[in-house]
Amino acid sequence: MHNFSFTTILAASLFWSGTAMADEKEADDCLRQKIWAGYDDGWAVRTATTTSLAQDDHRVYLVTLYAGNEYKFQVCADKHSTNVDLVLHDADGKEIKREHEKDREPILTFKPTETQTFYVAVYAAEISENVEASGVALAVTYR
Repeated sequence: MHNFSFTTILAASLFWSGTAMADEKEADDCLRQKIWAGYDDGWAVRTATTTSLAQDDHRVYLVTLYAGNEYKFQVCADKHSTNVDLVLHDADGKEIKREHEKDREPILTFKPTETQTFYVAVYAAEISENVEASGVALAVTYR
């Protein structure tokens, strides 16, 4: 009689299921390269986070942006994404700025005229078929 652990069974079922898994590490590695490259241009990291998003899912992040600073919002998604949308909203939910390109590495820049609370939304507009979710990483940098 074979003695299989739960971990072995789970790993085997994921391997044979044919469904690709989100690769948050791929997204995070891409974002870290962008963050490091930004240091040469005077950008500093305000925050960075990584998550997984299924098709049409989104995450909304609350940020306080200070007048006089310039902000750059950068996203990297793993190979399972073909289009990630990045949108900046004011505290009332009004859209301030949107990245319009169809890609998996959107970038927005914004310089607030007064210190306020904003919302940054990351939306999985298109991910590959037969994929449960895509790894997505967001950084807010400033100078």
